[in-house]
Amino acid sequence: MHNKVALITGANGDMGRVISTELAWQGAHVVVVVRRHEQGEALQHDIVQATGNSEVDFLVADLADQRQIRRLADEFHQRFNNLHVVVNNAGMHLRDRQLSPDGIEMHLAVNHLAWFLLTNLLLDTLKASAPSRVVNVSSQSMADARDLTLFGQPQPVALHLDDLQSERHFEPMDAYARSKLAMVMCGYALARRLKDTQVTVNALHPGLVATGIAADVAPPIVRPFLGLIRPFLLSPQAGAQTAIYLASSPEVEGITGKYFIKKAEVRSPDISYDVEAQEQLWQMSTQLVWLG
Repeated sequence: MHNKVALITGANGDMGRVISTELAWQGAHVVVVVRRHEQGEALQHDIVQATGNSEVDFLVADLADQRQIRRLADEFHQRFNNLHVVVNNAGMHLRDRQLSPDGIEMHLAVNHLAWFLLTNLLLDTLKASAPSRVVNVSSQSMADARDLTLFGQPQPVALHLDDLQSERHFEPMDAYARSKLAMVMCGYALARRLKDTQVTVNALHPGLVATGIAADVAPPIVRPFLGLIRPFLLSPQAGAQTAIYLASSPEVEGITGKYFIKKAEVRSPDISYDVEAQEQLWQMSTQLVWLG
């Protein structure tokens, strides 16, 4: 990763810290995206101390706010000439329906539209720096959106293009899973658009990781037992490995439009391969972020 520039969103989260630190350790010039300036200063210090790599910078933006995403992209362009890796790791899960500053349901705004807008704004630099990679941290919840998955058959989330923002019906896990499905589907659509550019786009499921989101998505009946369950979940270090692999490994050079679990390509839900639905979702996403 020497002489490579890597941008990581959600860098102050449990997995984001691991991904950022590992890529810095591999020699990348790491640019972390955080929500507050003091977070960026502290994270920058920690990564430099842990790796001995002084090429660590930070940018500040709330990815729920499209104006801040545009400012983030502008600032990146002003400060950096190259971009070889984008790890879209930022995500959130909320128990109640909330709206972003742009009036968009928050799961959709942060888990899908944020990466969609930021990556599109950075595409020219990714192309000019090719070979380059876009790595999207998704979730296998899209393949089974039930709160409790111990019994019965998996229930893949429905896309519901006519209710993408859960205005008629809101269930936290359903909204979260749909936003991650949207991420994967538009990632496939972007991979098609970038054919022959040497910019690859892949998605991954990190596993059941002991992070703040894991606690948030737990159904009420399970929450009293989270302390007992946590030791059986993956550590952030383990959960970050597939993202690190897709960001840096020569084994996946040139591979694009795929979905990975445990560093292995797997099949995402059937609906995610519907090209017509992908294109409809792409157009809807384009409209929601005012992308010309």
